[in-house]
Amino acid sequence: ELYPDFAKAYMNRSYVKNRLGMNKSSKEDYRTAQEKVREYRAANAENGASFADTTRKYSSLIALDADFAKKDFNDELLQHRDIDIRLRPMYRYVLEPEKSDVNYALDRPYENPLLQHFEKSAPVGVSVKDKEGELTLAQMNSIDAVIAAGGKTPVNLFLKSMSDSHSKKFNQALESLDMAIDTPDEDAAGKYYKAFYLMNRSVLRAEMIDFIASMQSNVQVLTMDDSRNTRARVKEQVSTEYDYSESLADAKAALEIAGDIPYLHFNLGNLYCLSAEHMASIESYTKAINLYPHMGDAYFNRGLVLIYLKDKEKGCIDLSRAGELGVAEAYAVIKKYCEEDRNQ
Repeated sequence: ELYPDFAKAYMNRSYVKNRLGMNKSSKEDYRTAQEKVREYRAANAENGASFADTTRKYSSLIALDADFAKKDFNDELLQHRDIDIRLRPMYRYVLEPEKSDVNYALDRPYENPLLQHFEKSAPVGVSVKDKEGELTLAQMNSIDAVIAAGGKTPVNLFLKSMSDSHSKKFNQALESLDMAIDTPDEDAAGKYYKAFYLMNRSVLRAEMIDFIASMQSNVQVLTMDDSRNTRARVKEQVSTEYDYSESLADAKAALEIAGDIPYLHFNLGNLYCLSAEHMASIESYTKAINLYPHMGDAYFNRGLVLIYLKDKEKGCIDLSRAGELGVAEAYAVIKKYCEEDRNQ
């Protein structure tokens, strides 16, 4: 719809339809793609252009448009034009290639007996991070084989949800988390592990909402002018409120079980911020910092919220501390919002 002459899109859709058994529709897309190729080659026979040129042209348009969107994007917290400012992402359990001490590279790792007990007892490598790491196909196959042999215990269902999430099977991941939370656990520590299942479900639900929001709020539109030059632009954003109540409920339920884990307070702070409850988000980030004084992400996010609430002095102090604790993005924000006051 955006680029009717993009033959490669027809070709790829033809392949997918063929895999789905939609043979007639697949053939139609294939014939359309071939016709687009012939038309393009006939129109450009004199200058010797190849069909690949249209693909490169289209890709460059999209890349240019995405770069433009980044610079002029009004993100959920701060309006800006020069730099990309976003909340540091929420924490959740993710799969690791192998069981090991994942804190060895950290200067001041966070230590908690419950987390350490769970990670040591898990049959595959897991750790708490703010994003998933890279895993090879062989590593995933090895992890999935261990999970498949583990049955339907809550811990194993939790591990399966992480595998599904890593494979972008978000609905299946959500189903596995639902089962893990609802299944009684015979392990003495199982009632505490439920906090981790709720943490991951809270993050997954929020990310599914954010994905939908990103599709709706940053739509790329291609237009053609009188000279048949194709131009890319970003569709004007529409302000929409999204419901994070389920994610908030999960985060709060996790804290009722394990209220001494800073990651849970940090996540709650993000969810409050996304729900425009900024004072509550500051309280949650503060609790996370009190439990783990070296949590740079909490200082960073609290600093952003304070700046948004026009308390620049405190916000800039938080950002400075975040930078000292290793959050590199803090320095770009300090340069934009804090140094200008010093120069006046």
